[in-house]
Amino acid sequence: MASKKTEEIAKASNASLPLSIRRNLIDTSEDEIRSLSVMELLQDPIYLYSGGAIYENPYYSQGKISIQDAGAYEIVRFLNPQKEERILDTCAAPGTKTMAIAERIEGTGEITALDLHAHRVQLIENDIERLHLHNVIAQQQDASDLEGFGLYDRVLCDVPCSGYGTLSRKPDIKLEMKPEDMDSLIPLQYKILEEGAKHVKYDGILVYSTCTLNKKENEKQIERFLKAHNDFEKVDEKTLFPTSIHNGFYMAKLKRKEDVHEKHL
Repeated sequence: MASKKTEEIAKASNASLPLSIRRNLIDTSEDEIRSLSVMELLQDPIYLYSGGAIYENPYYSQGKISIQDAGAYEIVRFLNPQKEERILDTCAAPGTKTMAIAERIEGTGEITALDLHAHRVQLIENDIERLHLHNVIAQQQDASDLEGFGLYDRVLCDVPCSGYGTLSRKPDIKLEMKPEDMDSLIPLQYKILEEGAKHVKYDGILVYSTCTLNKKENEKQIERFLKAHNDFEKVDEKTLFPTSIHNGFYMAKLKRKEDVHEKHL
């Protein structure tokens, strides 16, 4: 018999999710958004939107709001970016989390947002322009090869995955995903995680995240990484199961420990 949690996940995965939006923390006040009748507060800066076509809303075109899954925003909270930090987002397109990070650090610091494909980098650049951000650099780059990149205070590896936490928004996954597809993703995810780790400052933070609930892509990847990299320690780990409000996500926060050899140089 299926557990209660399994039943809840199954129901949520077949539900039609409401549209949630993110308030621009830089130039739009909480009072301004809460005064709009089409907005229902979840947890600022995330709101449920019940208006007409979002792309036709002047608040969207003016950069005051953006579409963002409430669960996806939890990854940004989890990363916990701070003002003036250098941050690397290795698999950034379409840039939703990147922009949320930029807004949380109030346009300070520097965020480098990468994607493998030029047309997806353009999506990031479109949002940079719409939101009037000056602290984000979009760049075409294979996240499994980051040679030449420097060190960052925080690195986000939001890797390609099987997407089993997003079935309500992407029901085609149930029809198209094959076991061998998932197996091919696992080595790529690990390569991106290892590459991202090379660019974390000592005492810096590395966040690995997916939008799946598959432990082979989540907990098992982190276990494998930590066994091979004793200069990192896990400081937090979280699974958000899909609900009637948001998709499902996994996230792990790793800290790079002080390098003993360098300390004595």
